[in-house]
Amino acid sequence: MRKLLTVVTTILGMGMLLADAMPPSPAAAAAETQTRRRRRKQVTPEMQMKKFGGFAVAPYDGRYCYVMNAQSRVPAEVFDWAERQFVQVLSLPVRVEKYDASGADSFAPIKAAWSGDRKTGAVVSVIDQPGWTSLLVAPEDGWVQVNVAALAKDNPTPEVLEARTKKELWRAFVLLFGGGNAHLAGDLMRPVNSLKDLDAFPNLAPGPEPFNAVLDGARARGITIIRRTTYKSACEEGWAPAPTNEFQKAIWDQVKADKERGPTNPITIQPPSAKK
Repeated sequence: MRKLLTVVTTILGMGMLLADAMPPSPAAAAAETQTRRRRRKQVTPEMQMKKFGGFAVAPYDGRYCYVMNAQSRVPAEVFDWAERQFVQVLSLPVRVEKYDASGADSFAPIKAAWSGDRKTGAVVSVIDQPGWTSLLVAPEDGWVQVNVAALAKDNPTPEVLEARTKKELWRAFVLLFGGGNAHLAGDLMRPVNSLKDLDAFPNLAPGPEPFNAVLDGARARGITIIRRTTYKSACEEGWAPAPTNEFQKAIWDQVKADKERGPTNPITIQPPSAKK
């Protein structure tokens, strides 16, 4: 009887161990995941602003890539979009400038971008010239030309023309700075032999394959990456702009007080004891 009880107890114990070792059912696992997510503290933009004060852009003293908009067929919003794309994706300084091309030749916007007190490193010129090619690239001279008339020669809808212009602006930007054709199928930097090819690309921007080459090419022309960091770091480094809200003001005051007070709780590291 005692042996039988021992065997039963052993079997029950093994069953409990096996039950504990078995993975939970999909429903139980999903419920546990939801519970953990609810318990996890959500980091909101307001919390980030309170802790770090948002972001600041460091002073920039290099050259710029100018996008000279010398046409009126495509709305200005497309060029605002392009500027944001180039800055956000590659952190390169780009400035869009409207140029009155009435009575001027096709290369006048390019010449204008290199004149005056502009710190120009490269130029993307956008014109509306019937009978002219859609994309003309001269990387050795630091300019590329996009022609919206060629993008509109089949009388597309405004939406299609805007999409084509956005794609061609990205292609112009990449080719200007030495980025070549991409290898992945469907990438915007694949060869284009017709407007149909351009329309077939699913994305308005290229993949990351040519970006290293673009950054190297921009750097060779004096166009360097814009540095973006938290407002708190900018205060600690001493170049932050004046605060614009209560969170930045609190961070500004705290960092200033810390610097004036100096280190009050230095870390003390005990030297290693000598071996006997």
